[in-house]
Amino acid sequence: MKRISLSILSGLILVLAFPPAGFGFAAWASVVPLFFAVEGAGKGRGFMLGFLSGFVFFIGTVYWVINSMYFYGGVPVWISVFVMLALAAYLSLYVAVFGLCLSIILERFSGILQIALAPSVWVALEYLRGYLLTGFPWVLLGYSQAYYTPLVQIADTTGVWGVSFLIISVNTALFLIMRHFLKKDSAFPLRELALALVLLAATAAYGLVRIGMVDRETPAWKGVTAGVAQGAIDQGVKWDRSFQKKTLDIYRELSVKASKAGAGFIVWPETAVPFYLGADSANDGAVEAAARDAGSYVLTGSPSYSYNLATGSPSYFNSAYLISPGGAIVGKYDKVHLVPFGEYVPLKRFLPFVKKLTAGVGDFSEGPGAMPIMYDGGGIGVLICFEAIFPDIARTSVKNGAGIIVNITNDGWFGRTSAPYQHLEMSVMRAVENKVYLLRSANTGISAVVDPAGRIMDSISLFEKGVMVDRVGFRKGPLTFYSMYGDIFAYGCLVFTGIFIFLAFKDRRYR
Repeated sequence: MKRISLSILSGLILVLAFPPAGFGFAAWASVVPLFFAVEGAGKGRGFMLGFLSGFVFFIGTVYWVINSMYFYGGVPVWISVFVMLALAAYLSLYVAVFGLCLSIILERFSGILQIALAPSVWVALEYLRGYLLTGFPWVLLGYSQAYYTPLVQIADTTGVWGVSFLIISVNTALFLIMRHFLKKDSAFPLRELALALVLLAATAAYGLVRIGMVDRETPAWKGVTAGVAQGAIDQGVKWDRSFQKKTLDIYRELSVKASKAGAGFIVWPETAVPFYLGADSANDGAVEAAARDAGSYVLTGSPSYSYNLATGSPSYFNSAYLISPGGAIVGKYDKVHLVPFGEYVPLKRFLPFVKKLTAGVGDFSEGPGAMPIMYDGGGIGVLICFEAIFPDIARTSVKNGAGIIVNITNDGWFGRTSAPYQHLEMSVMRAVENKVYLLRSANTGISAVVDPAGRIMDSISLFEKGVMVDRVGFRKGPLTFYSMYGDIFAYGCLVFTGIFIFLAFKDRRYR
């Protein structure tokens, strides 16, 4: 029972590290109870204890799935609860494997190796979670530090994975120290403590240096005064045809207000235009007029479609359009990473009874790639909705020439749950990794302007209608290590974990 209690406690502390509590500092000791639970428990029990800890954690952080499915998807509440629990159970398998590996690490390896192995396994599993079965890298441990600015700057080299690694390293050192004082059967882990402190101090020092560099470099970047609009359109009426004019009137009003404040580039949210832009002559004129009235470039989300001449069938896309001050469409981006069961049905041939949750006709198709939209000041990298939680999409866009990142999203699906706050945390990390400004326009919030160090310059609260205008710049100069080379750090953790698993299967002791 003691092991079970410790495992549950670890899951609860992990929940506290993320919104709605948002006690990011709790992450630094969050896994310590799981270490004590797993120590000496054996591989099988280690797996189950890890699963239990993960299940508590994910129920506490992805419970919002129920809100999205029940209130806006029309799915009965009992099915919504079942789906959420099934998702939490799947995600918990990664923590379960960590528990299994941890039981072996604590049994067979010295403290110094534990400091390196435990975080490597954790990062490897987080990385796999971000890619397997289309990937769902939600609430990765490193995101809990999004607002501790000096500690996340290493993400421009290691990605968010480096922050997760550091947190688990500190957790491991704390476990060894507490174990020494509680059991008194081993020497004080001085080397392990020193290693953890060196890693932490080096990370903080690097962060302070990088923040200083950002503050010196950004004034020389080509600037643009950007407006970010948040219409706060209720999800229940968003796709109501009778509300379309009202929606466009709201965004026209906000755009004119932004223009009067000096904005030459204005961002509207995902599907702010609730019809097929370019195919609805009755409404297209209102969008073009909004851009002309504002006298500014407008980037807006809209569904779109094109016909396959060979088959005669349409393909649908979740898109972003750039509209010139004259009302012409001058750029387009089609979403690359779609939401399973939201924008398409995986394995549809075998699941004909499953319906999508979102409004629209047919399944959406993937766009051609993370290519920026060209603009007068430079390339605009677009992340639509939960593309913001995938580091590689933003990185690829910047590598392909984006000098600024725009995240347009409709978090109205989440209501007043913790999801909009979690989503914002993850978006902030994209700015840090690539050292670019990030403009985030969310239909119901939280919209924000984020500087290249990850500091929120301006924001609009959840379900508040408004517009903010800020001066931002298009990145110039050498790309960050992460933008250039991607997830090399995570690959290293995968290799290190693979070696560990090989040795574990060999059933030999290495110290």
